[in-house]
Amino acid sequence: MGKKQVRVVRVRRWMTVVLLVAASLLLAALVHFLSGKAYLRERRAPLGVFEARTADSALASLAPAIANFLPLIPWGFLAFLALDRDDRPRRRTYFFTALAALAFCAAVDAWQFALPTRVTGWLDLPWNVLGALCGATLGHARKRLRVQFA
Repeated sequence: MGKKQVRVVRVRRWMTVVLLVAASLLLAALVHFLSGKAYLRERRAPLGVFEARTADSALASLAPAIANFLPLIPWGFLAFLALDRDDRPRRRTYFFTALAALAFCAAVDAWQFALPTRVTGWLDLPWNVLGALCGATLGHARKRLRVQFA
């Protein structure tokens, strides 16, 4: 018995960019949908978990950070794939991905001044960028990791 042939599916860069634009529009649509239904309560610190007295209040303090972190993972994955090139060092691609995430999220935050209520704030930007960098890490790992279901 020989080795099974590995099937590689190629996704062109233009399609990756189209998916990135679609993910960006989806995030913007989510913010627009939540405006007027949810509102931002400014916090004193980016993470109020250190002020929590119980496990429930600690989880409640972590919830906004998680909500700002998770949606940017696929965005960061697609941004990394769109920006990645063989002739570019990986850390530069990570830097450009983080910079693009910062610019995108800052633009969405600035756009919210025109909406009925704000959903996210400036203190959410570090969590957004961290989520995008986690997605970029998954994008980088796609070349080194092979998942096989048996």
